Amino acid sequence: MSPAYRLLALCARAESHPAFDEELARQLCDFTDWVSLPALAEIHGMAPLLWHHLRNAQAKIPAETARVLRGLYLRHRLNNQIHLRVLLEMMEILQRENIRPLVLKGLALAHTLYSDPALRPVSDLDLLFQQSEVMPALRLLKEAGFQVEFPTSKPIPKSIVVTAPLRDGIRVSIEAHHYDPKGRAPDGSRDDEFIGFNSPPEAVRLDEGTFLAPPPLETLLYLSRHLGRHLFETPPERPLQLKWMADMVSLVERHAALLDWDNLRRTHPELLTRLELFYSLTPIPTALSGILPIRRISPPADWGKHPSGWPHRKISQWKRFGFWRFLKQTFSPPPLWWLRLTYGIEERSAFFYGRVVYPLQVMNLAFWAVVDWAGGR
Repeated sequence: MSPAYRLLALCARAESHPAFDEELARQLCDFTDWVSLPALAEIHGMAPLLWHHLRNAQAKIPAETARVLRGLYLRHRLNNQIHLRVLLEMMEILQRENIRPLVLKGLALAHTLYSDPALRPVSDLDLLFQQSEVMPALRLLKEAGFQVEFPTSKPIPKSIVVTAPLRDGIRVSIEAHHYDPKGRAPDGSRDDEFIGFNSPPEAVRLDEGTFLAPPPLETLLYLSRHLGRHLFETPPERPLQLKWMADMVSLVERHAALLDWDNLRRTHPELLTRLELFYSLTPIPTALSGILPIRRISPPADWGKHPSGWPHRKISQWKRFGFWRFLKQTFSPPPLWWLRLTYGIEERSAFFYGRVVYPLQVMNLAFWAVVDWAGGR
């Protein structure tokens, strides 16, 4: 783990605390990789949050690094403001038909977890509709000037991309999601990414308007599912974004005293495993050490190393590595940290998951890829 990555992982949290401040000061004492730090922070969606923590710590930052980080913060602030503007426009349009989707992830978290919404960069808007609302919502947005590709296949895809009209030079992308009550992916496997949003939503009231978001527990469980799902699809050149770690750590610390940790340990042990890994990179606040049932462990030695075969790389890349080497990479056990974070498993289960579960999952994906290819010919 490079010093720059280690610093970013430490800062992947909305709030500081004394143990964090001490570790930050320790890491900054010997830190020299200032030139590459802003670019790495931007890759991980961490530039504004890093800038925030360094300023609060009154760290001595080279002038050029400070200028770049401040510029990235300002850019994300403007980007978030435009995304919020588009979101509230959409809410006004959809309410004509009494459609009120839930806002997931980025923008909802930016306005409920972070002291400054600009500290949590967003790249799109994620909205969760009832299945019966999807087509009416798309028609309303199309009439309002949004670019909509209406689905032609049945069942309706669980995620449909909508593009907003240009706003101040930025085109906001919206992902309209819905949950299939059957809970199945096209290949017949279980798909529970959007399951469990059953509690009454919470209204997020801002000066500019109001939108709905899931309550904290449902948000936390969704973030955990989303992390495991998308980590499997992450290519080596696009590493797991540390802003997702910041979301989960910050949400846990904000609501730790209100969560039923005994029940979560029984029903969602994968959540505890993922938090254990995250807290190996950033310290638990002393005030919460008796509340959070998180073991303190050292970061896995292979942290940050990703699986390197298919499906993480395009199959056409076998020419770059050679067929047999690429095939070996495809079915080789992934790194320990990746297995534990993706599947939410204990270290003792990593051997079985790496040598049995993962290869079987790859073979299942390969089967359905061939089916899709044959059907499209």
